Amino acid sequence: MKDSFKNQVDQIPVPEKRLDAAIDSAIRRGKKKRWSFAKKTGFSAGAAAVLFCLFIGSAFVSPTMAEFASKLPFLNQVFESKPIHEVVSEALRKNYEVDGIGMSYSPKKEFFVTVVGSEDYYESVKADIQEQVEGILASRGYDAFKVKVERPPNRDHAIDPESEEMERKSETLMQALQEKLKDSDYAILSYGTSFLDKKPAVELDIPNTETRTDEIEQIIQEIANEQQLGEVPVNFHKIDMAKREQEGRWQQVITTIGEGLMGRKDYQVKGVGYSNHPSPMTVFVTLQLPASDSAAKDLAKETEQTVNEFIRSDEAEEMIKDDPYKIVIYSKDKEVLLETEY
Repeated sequence: MKDSFKNQVDQIPVPEKRLDAAIDSAIRRGKKKRWSFAKKTGFSAGAAAVLFCLFIGSAFVSPTMAEFASKLPFLNQVFESKPIHEVVSEALRKNYEVDGIGMSYSPKKEFFVTVVGSEDYYESVKADIQEQVEGILASRGYDAFKVKVERPPNRDHAIDPESEEMERKSETLMQALQEKLKDSDYAILSYGTSFLDKKPAVELDIPNTETRTDEIEQIIQEIANEQQLGEVPVNFHKIDMAKREQEGRWQQVITTIGEGLMGRKDYQVKGVGYSNHPSPMTVFVTLQLPASDSAAKDLAKETEQTVNEFIRSDEAEEMIKDDPYKIVIYSKDKEVLLETEY
């Protein structure tokens, strides 16, 4: 599952978990098919947390709500706000042929919009779309992004027959596996395929309490043999369900921190990450300043206070519960500037 996402934040080596500071539309990047088997709970281990920037702006809230929001700390405003990608999407789709909206934080902080339709149509609306998106971002206090309005990637190139055949085999294998397992009691959270040496491999997420991996693998191999695929590698990714539940509770908290701190230039934040392997839950923030900068330690202290104030707020309390946690602030050159534990 992990290799189906791009890790675009070059920040710090976080054990098993890193917030992916980029979101691309389906047009911008192809993803492997994922087949959900059991009901998913919380935030899947190994999945990338998608960052969206949120804020409250007077153009999108009532005067009463704006007055209320002005009394909240910044990250609490972010937490209570409607996601900016939803605001932009709703605004643009009313008037334009838009097929993708996303954000990227690395190597540059960019907000991009993919426009479909003819080349003439694209040229006629490009400037208007850019102006509208810039206005929405500005109204919410986000000045760290460059707005890019672009066309979908050129798909006129010839399709590789070999790749097309592998995709077809993978699709057929997944359909057969889904049918075979739908009435079983195996604890399978999700499954999909990857490719190894031009052959499909099956990837499964299972709870670490599921011990019948040999049986599951035998079923998969029987299906593969029926489809004349030969021996198919099967990779099990065991999930600690208690940690997964914790990740699910913390997801919006972590995302809010990333959204808020990286959306504005004055926070000078390069990246945000987290890990609960090992415990406790740890929030990582990487600043844009090197450790040698005289302002780095003061900025680290201010950043830690901002993050902790939000984590301990009433808004976040229901998600945090009584979990112990750490906050680690890194410099641009990955030196620890400040580490606190609560």
